[in-house]
Amino acid sequence: MAGFSFRPQSYEEGASREWLLANGLGGYAAATAVGSNTRAYHGLLVAARQPPADRWLLLSSLDEEIEGTLLANHQYPGAIYPQGFKYLQEFRQDLIPRFCYQVGSARIEKTVFMIHNENTTVISFKIKNGQGTMRLLPLVHSRSFHAASPLPQMSQEPLGAGTILRSGLHPDICLNLLSDGAAYVPQEMIYYNFEYEEERRRGLAWKEDLFSPGHFEVELSGDDAFAIAASTWRTAMPNWRAEQKKERERLENLTAPLPDLARAADAFLVKRGQCKSLIAGYHWFDDWGRDAMISLPGLLLCTGRFLDARLVLKSFAAAMKNGVLPNDLGAGSYNTVDASLWFVRAVGSYFEYSKDRQFVGQLWQRLLEVFRRYSRPGEDFGGAEDGLIISGPALTWMDARLDGRPVSPRAGKCCEINALWYSALKDMQKLGEAIDMSTDPGFAEMAKMVKQSYQRFWNSETGCLFDVIDHEDASIRPNQILAAGIPDLLPLVMRESILDVVTRELLTPFGLRTLSPRDPRYAGRYVGDARRRDGAYHQGTVWPWLMGPYIDALLCVKGRSEPILGEARELLRPLITMHAGGVNTLPEVFDGDCPQRPGGCISQAWSVAEVLRAWDNVQ
Repeated sequence: MAGFSFRPQSYEEGASREWLLANGLGGYAAATAVGSNTRAYHGLLVAARQPPADRWLLLSSLDEEIEGTLLANHQYPGAIYPQGFKYLQEFRQDLIPRFCYQVGSARIEKTVFMIHNENTTVISFKIKNGQGTMRLLPLVHSRSFHAASPLPQMSQEPLGAGTILRSGLHPDICLNLLSDGAAYVPQEMIYYNFEYEEERRRGLAWKEDLFSPGHFEVELSGDDAFAIAASTWRTAMPNWRAEQKKERERLENLTAPLPDLARAADAFLVKRGQCKSLIAGYHWFDDWGRDAMISLPGLLLCTGRFLDARLVLKSFAAAMKNGVLPNDLGAGSYNTVDASLWFVRAVGSYFEYSKDRQFVGQLWQRLLEVFRRYSRPGEDFGGAEDGLIISGPALTWMDARLDGRPVSPRAGKCCEINALWYSALKDMQKLGEAIDMSTDPGFAEMAKMVKQSYQRFWNSETGCLFDVIDHEDASIRPNQILAAGIPDLLPLVMRESILDVVTRELLTPFGLRTLSPRDPRYAGRYVGDARRRDGAYHQGTVWPWLMGPYIDALLCVKGRSEPILGEARELLRPLITMHAGGVNTLPEVFDGDCPQRPGGCISQAWSVAEVLRAWDNVQ
């Protein structure tokens, strides 16, 4: 990816591309390439009140009018009005979004950026050959970002060249609207019946009203430049030129073999207390243990952000209870069998990149807690007599439920959980040797037992692994690809066969299907309301993050010759050159069937991370 630029030929084309900026707190600004909001999650200021959680939609949009020409786009019942996309000459996103309009002889360039580590969004305007009056109409709400909601009573009071807005329901939440070049004119109005088309498609609340407290106004005569700021705490207009330059320089300095994905990776890193964490996906996910640990190597190690990696590992290590990492760090839920195993792998990866023995020593007691917890029987999951991990239903990453019941329960001994367990034991053994821990807790002995017992996963009838044993489940799923990427867990002939089966049954240009299309339970479309989507989530839907483990297995089985490395790069190319859905990022999922349309979150941490990591691995 090398930035993104296009001129939409229709409203639908422009509304199908989405951009997002994050502020390092969990807050963000997001909309479409034509500036319309197609989701309840869209807005120019979504503020994180308790970073990275409690996110609140405040400034929904800022509508521009120049001499009677309206540049905004909204969906109302039966109509798109106004139709500002007709004046949009170019939408571009490289470092920050830029919209270029032509209205008669006037050219208007609008940019949007957020001040890092602040709940502040700045919308700047540069006008060439402008004449007459330009008005900017803020449309606001005060609600949780999760759902379209009734409009609360709003009040305002003057604030310099702007206004302070408060909600009657939540008076502690204020939105400050400011400008350095436009006068503020109070004129309260309610605009009714905005429609969010993406929420309608997802079977969620999709209509609401918005409040306009007034408008900003500037008289144009030739060239001009000014900005509007929306903030939860600034009461004076920032030096937006200096702040924009600072943010552009910060983004330019992010390094990785794929610069656009390095900037996408930056959006997931958020402040949490005195440390940091990783958001699982935008717009709606929080920071989850499994997702964060899978994502950490690609997001932070491949990009050289070792200090940030330490702070994320410290956050989750501090939240560990009895060797179990939280599934949801904010909610404090611990219903996961694999998050701790991914934690061990993340610590091992951190050491491979940094050779930081001191920090590994600080985490050593946590690693021992994981070993003790997984070596013995326990509630929800634990070690069996054969050394393998047995777990209850819906504790793996395939945890979708319908009516409270798991869609793919996978209760028993899961192939990827036990591959991760073996890998964790080997990693802990290496890390212990690296930091000179003389006492052997039994890593090597347990690893030998797990390896011997793991052979039971082999299914000679399908030429690959059972997805689960005790009780046997022969579903052909991608979980087994993790085992094929571990050099000494299975004989080469078995790993070759696993790779062949996964390639034939599950591989697509955008990742791996979660179930073979030949399975009667296969669902090839991830569409519809929450019930339909949850039913398809792990029953055929494609997940881009699985391309990382697939590339690992390919290199492990076939070696690192230049032809194989070239094959791996070509496998990744569709993901690194796509601009469907979210711009300059990667989505959560794709349809299992062609055409494979993006779905779920428009920007998913482990999708971005595993493509970054895999690409770094094949250079």
